[in-house]
Amino acid sequence: MTAPSPLWYATRATGVMALLLLTAVVVLGVVGVARIDSPRWPRLFTADLHRNLSLLAVAFVGAHVLTTVLDTYAPIGWISAIVPFTSPYRTLWLSLGTIACDLLLAVVVTSLLRVRLGYRTWRSVHWLGYASWPVALWHGIGTGTDSKLPWLLAIDAACVAAVTAAVGWRLTMAQRRPGRLTAALACAGVPLATAAFVAVGPLQPGWARRAGTPVTLLAGTAAAAPAVTAPAAAPVPPAGGSFTGHAARASDGPGQVTITVTAQTLTPAQSLVITLRGAPDDGGLTMSSGTVSIGAAGAAAGYTGPVVLLRGHHLVADLRAAGGSAVRARITLVIRGAAATGVLSVSGGAR
Repeated sequence: MTAPSPLWYATRATGVMALLLLTAVVVLGVVGVARIDSPRWPRLFTADLHRNLSLLAVAFVGAHVLTTVLDTYAPIGWISAIVPFTSPYRTLWLSLGTIACDLLLAVVVTSLLRVRLGYRTWRSVHWLGYASWPVALWHGIGTGTDSKLPWLLAIDAACVAAVTAAVGWRLTMAQRRPGRLTAALACAGVPLATAAFVAVGPLQPGWARRAGTPVTLLAGTAAAAPAVTAPAAAPVPPAGGSFTGHAARASDGPGQVTITVTAQTLTPAQSLVITLRGAPDDGGLTMSSGTVSIGAAGAAAGYTGPVVLLRGHHLVADLRAAGGSAVRARITLVIRGAAATGVLSVSGGAR
C-alpha cells in the first residue's frame, strides 16, 4: 500500500500555517488602524510585527504553492497556481487559493514599488491583502482533504472568531462613517456563511466527489488471488466490450474501504465484478488488493484473478479459469457517484 508522500504532509502543514499567519496579519492590521492615535499601544511595535508576519505569511504561501505543484497526487501545474479555473482538480476551491495567492502577490509587488507609486494607489492595492483572507479560508475548507478533522475545524473557527472580533471591535470605534453598515453586515455574514458552508459541504459524505475531485484509483500492489473452486469444464473465454453497472463503497474498519463494482457488458452479455480494497485517499483509493471476475451473464464467474496494475482510470488483471487457461483483462473504469461505466478488453493470455 502506498503511503502519502512527504509533499502531501508539507502541503497541508504550510497551508495551515499560512492561514494562521494571514489571520494574525489581518487582526494586527485592523487593530493597528484602530489604535493609530492611542498612546497606550506602541505603534512602532505594531507596524514591525505586522510587516514581519506579512513576510512570513507570504513565505509560507510560496512554500504551499511549491509543494502543491511538486506533489504528483493531483494534476496541479504552475499555470493553475497562477491562473484561476485552469486545474481539473477541485476547480472552484483550488481557484480560490489561486486568487488569494494572486492578491498577496499584487500586495508584495506594489510594496516593492512603493517609492514609484502614489500613496493612494499603494494603499488601495494594500487592502487586497485583507480581501485575500476570506478567500484563502474558503479555499482551505473546500480543497483540504482534512477539512472535517476536529482539530482543523477548531483552527478555522478560531481564525474566523479572531478576525470577526477584531473587525467588530473596530466598528465600535467608528462614528457614523461611510460603509460602516456594509462592514457590519460582512462582519456578521462571513462567520454565518462559513459555518453554513462547512455544515452542508465538507462535513457531509461524498464531499470529495462534489468538490470536483477526479475519480481516480491510485497505483498499488496486488495481493495473491483467492482460491477458485474448479468447475467441471473450462468456461468460454471472456470477450471485450463496453459495460455499465453499480459501484458500492463499504468500510472495512479504521482507514480501510472496499469498492465493489458490479457490471454487465453490453455485447456480448457478461457479468463483471471488480473488487478493490485499501485506504481511502480523497475520493480515490490507495489499493492493497484487488480482484476481477468475469463470467457469462447469470452464471458463476468463469475467469478470476488479481489486479496487477492500477493507474488512474486504468487497471490490468491476470485472469485464470479452473481448467488452467489464462487471459489478461484491461479495463478502463469511470465511477461517478454510484454509477460505473467503462470498457473491457481481453487478450489471449497473461503475460
